[in-house]
Amino acid sequence: MTKIENIRKWIKNKAGVSPIIAIILMVAITVVLAATIYVWVSGMGKGGTSAPSLSAAADNVNHRLVVSQADKGLTWDKVKISWTASSGTPTLTLHLINGTTRSISTNGGYVSSVADPISGGDYIDVSGTAGTTVTITLTYGPTNTNWGTWTIYL
Repeated sequence: MTKIENIRKWIKNKAGVSPIIAIILMVAITVVLAATIYVWVSGMGKGGTSAPSLSAAADNVNHRLVVSQADKGLTWDKVKISWTASSGTPTLTLHLINGTTRSISTNGGYVSSVADPISGGDYIDVSGTAGTTVTITLTYGPTNTNWGTWTIYL
């Protein structure tokens, strides 16, 4: 017997994987690969849901919370305002730089049902009993992101 005949005999006597097992393995690999690609692709194209920025400062001389900066496109109808007072119930009024005023009547609710743009210089006027401490919290409603808490002394 020659070397070539030995190799042919050796190859001929080799048993492979059963065709049924081979099909099951191919299907399993395909399913795992498809699931991996689906998870990877479904995560693409989704933007982050970060909140726009807003900064404000307490003006205790004039008893107001003044917006110093807000991202372009941010509107008051997306802002929730909540407050606590050391005594009584304060009156809060939103004043926009365009001269519009809006009453803030719901504690923990949206500031306005109208999509008024937020601008630097807009302010929330606080009035109530002298000696009262009012703590105001502004939250971006869609993501429930807290922008901050400020204290106004009446």
